[in-house]
Amino acid sequence: MADYLSKLWNTLPWASLVPSSAIATIIAATLGALVVIWQNAKQARRATAQLRHTEALKLKMRVYEEIVGLCREAGDAEVSYSSYARGFVTDLTLYREMTRAGLSWGLPKARVPSLFEKQAQFNKAVIALISLAERWGVIHPGLEMYRTAFGVALHDAGIAFDPYRSLVIRLMPTEIPNSPQQGSLFPWTLPDDATIQTLEIATDALIKAIDSFGGFMYDFQIDMQNLLVGELFEHRIAPRRPLDPKIVVAQLDDWEKLRSYFENNTAWGKMKNDIDAQVRKANEVRG
Repeated sequence: MADYLSKLWNTLPWASLVPSSAIATIIAATLGALVVIWQNAKQARRATAQLRHTEALKLKMRVYEEIVGLCREAGDAEVSYSSYARGFVTDLTLYREMTRAGLSWGLPKARVPSLFEKQAQFNKAVIALISLAERWGVIHPGLEMYRTAFGVALHDAGIAFDPYRSLVIRLMPTEIPNSPQQGSLFPWTLPDDATIQTLEIATDALIKAIDSFGGFMYDFQIDMQNLLVGELFEHRIAPRRPLDPKIVVAQLDDWEKLRSYFENNTAWGKMKNDIDAQVRKANEVRG
């Protein structure tokens, strides 16, 4: 704009204009006003762009704070759940070893109602992250992959819990309801070695499923840091690199490939595909 106005000024036939001084003054004033208007408009556009960028950054920070809060709650629920499961089999084994050595030892502390509460808190925390991924899908199309990954982990944890639950219902000490003495227990007997070994296997499977969610949640936090607040810092966090190459790592860079994997190569995905096929077939029959 400034270059154009300068050229226009230099090309005008000032000598032929009469009276030249008056006309020149008017034109100069007009051109000067246009330059000021153009500069103000340019500054306004820059200010508007800066304002939009600032507001966008504020929104990103609010979303990131929400993500951090939900991930913290989910992480606490994950650790509490897996620790409770691991603690029971540890207490059981320790009780066996101590009593066989002739020492007096307290019964395992785990109780079935508390275990169910830990599981419910874990499920609630995972579902909250699934809902968040759905609610903020506009941030990046790869959030659909994370929503699916969390669903797969929740499904796997539920499948692993079934055999574990069948065991611990019989093995955990049970309090007598409405007992005058709080904490009174029904008679309890130490299970045999084979049963404890079966419990150890079921516990390992459950904790592995719970930990898979923890891995996906960690991947999610890395991607959200880089995506939402990465522009504020020069450093970017690298993806998780497990020692076991079989462990799946979720990341936005491969979200389409990973979504396909979760939807077609996992127990959750196969179950979903079977249900979808049954629904389509039922619709065709009714149609």
